[in-house]
Amino acid sequence: MSKIIIRRPEAEDGDDIAAIYAVEEVVGFTAQLPYRDVQFWRDFYRTRDPEGMELVAEINDRVVGHLGMILNRAPRRKHVGSFGLCVHADFHGQGVGRALMAEMINLADNWLNLVRLELSVASENSRAIALYRSFGFETEGEFKMDLFRNGRYGNTTQMARLRVPVGS
Repeated sequence: MSKIIIRRPEAEDGDDIAAIYAVEEVVGFTAQLPYRDVQFWRDFYRTRDPEGMELVAEINDRVVGHLGMILNRAPRRKHVGSFGLCVHADFHGQGVGRALMAEMINLADNWLNLVRLELSVASENSRAIALYRSFGFETEGEFKMDLFRNGRYGNTTQMARLRVPVGS
């Protein structure tokens, strides 16, 4: 298997990011809309929120995975990060999501001092739920009819990972 490089995205990655989210079986499990053009993603990375943390996974000079984390700005929730993860369908099961998760958790724990990481995942996305559980995420609940896709409403599972700071 080729080496997975985790890095910050650049505006030039728009083509590859658009290709990830263009695959119906992938975008359907996210809160993104299908058919966003390349320029949308180029502009997104050119003007990205400095409070957010975006990572991409690259294999053989091609971006094949994306993770976006939002850092909470509310004074009493600055210890919380929320994130979403997406991997190109051609690269499922090859460790891309795991590599993105590992680097995000490293940043959260060792650089951002986050205590709580949280996410929403389509309840039927069992592979993603298994990945999150392998990193210590636990199910906190399920939101009914939370995500509209392919003409119907689906449920999302709410998950979180808590890290108790030393001295707490």
